[in-house]
Amino acid sequence: MKVQNTTIFMEDDTLRARCRYEDAGKEQDKKNIFAGGLNKAIDPILQKKQEARKKAMKVVSDAWAGEREIDDDLALRREKIKQYREDMGKAKDELKEIENRRAQLRDSYGVAEDSQEEQDLKLLEKEIDSKKPETGVQLTKEEYKRLAQIKAEGLSEYQQRSLELKSGGEFYEKEVNEATEKIEAENAVIRGTELERLKSQTMQKAEKSADEIMEAASDQIIGMLIEEAKDHIDEEMEEKKEAAEKAEEKKEEEEERIEERDEKKAEEEQFREQIKTSTEMMIVSEDVMDDVQKEIKKIMDEMKLLEEDIKGAAVDTVS
Repeated sequence: MKVQNTTIFMEDDTLRARCRYEDAGKEQDKKNIFAGGLNKAIDPILQKKQEARKKAMKVVSDAWAGEREIDDDLALRREKIKQYREDMGKAKDELKEIENRRAQLRDSYGVAEDSQEEQDLKLLEKEIDSKKPETGVQLTKEEYKRLAQIKAEGLSEYQQRSLELKSGGEFYEKEVNEATEKIEAENAVIRGTELERLKSQTMQKAEKSADEIMEAASDQIIGMLIEEAKDHIDEEMEEKKEAAEKAEEKKEEEEERIEERDEKKAEEEQFREQIKTSTEMMIVSEDVMDDVQKEIKKIMDEMKLLEEDIKGAAVDTVS
């Protein structure tokens, strides 16, 4: 990019994937902006880059922190499910042990599995289960009628002892049911969370926001560089203008000095001419004076001679 013959080079790296923001100290965003022709560091631009990077990092870090919280919560729920399964497994083992003991009891009393006594026992067990809402077991009219007959005739010793063993397993049945409900509830939360995560796309949106922040900062930085370049050019032009004005002033001063020197030289030349002329006039005057003096002297001499002649004539006359 060129702004009034000042070249500005721009280079920029886009934001990397989420893993890049986990450890900002290991790998920083390497956006570099150079301003050619500007012979000084542009602190506001560096500050703008740092602020943009900080905001982008915060957006991604916050999103990542939120994702980490969700991951931690899901991990905790899966750990609970694991524990519920273990508890349920132990309870089922206890129930299995009780059923084994009941089978041994049946064998010890010599009761066949297809006998009426065993069938009546199963109906008595069904009655007990029908009283538990979670089982959903219901009795028919014929079954109610048969139960009344069994109770009227009285339960056998085998039936009583077998039902007592089954009653001892109710605690473990409750544990199995509760563990099953808890596992279903936790799985429902996990599925719902994963579904919401897919819908929200938090990390993708955060990274996009970070990209937008950096792009906006880059646009602002370009504007700042352009303004800086303009200011730099204006400063250079102002400096050149001031230098030109100073040079013009210096030239005018030099011309004035030359003019003054020429005038002074002319005056000196004129003065010398005047002195020369005066000297020549003085010499001429001296020559004229000499001539005058000579003429006067000549006249005087002539007059003296004339006086002498007069005097001689007078003497001659007297004589």
